[in-house]
Amino acid sequence: MNSAFDLPFQGPPVRKLTAEETAAEFAADVAAYEAYPQNIPDLADPDAPAPLQMTKGAAAAAAADGVSDDDIRLVIADPDELEPDSAGNGRMRLRRGTLSVVVARDGAVLSVRDRRPRRRRG
Repeated sequence: MNSAFDLPFQGPPVRKLTAEETAAEFAADVAAYEAYPQNIPDLADPDAPAPLQMTKGAAAAAAADGVSDDDIRLVIADPDELEPDSAGNGRMRLRRGTLSVVVARDGAVLSVRDRRPRRRRG
């Protein structure tokens, strides 16, 4: 479609910074950080896996079934089956062995279910 009003897009010109300008910007960033320090929490063990984001219901179900965080991480990292959840909204159902985990789009664990046979108490 051509018309007299079509204009090609031209981005703004890119200006290269000199070494002096780059050093000045870095010095300004450092001075700003020193003037307004931020409290950054130290991690107890930086090599430890990040904590799982779980809903209260998923955490309760995992505790009731005796499912550890490492088991859930294993399902998320290497599922045997992967399918969209029936609830939709980008949720995915991941299965590995008898463990089924539903995760949201942002990676939060919404549901945990283990289908291992249980021994009856009593």
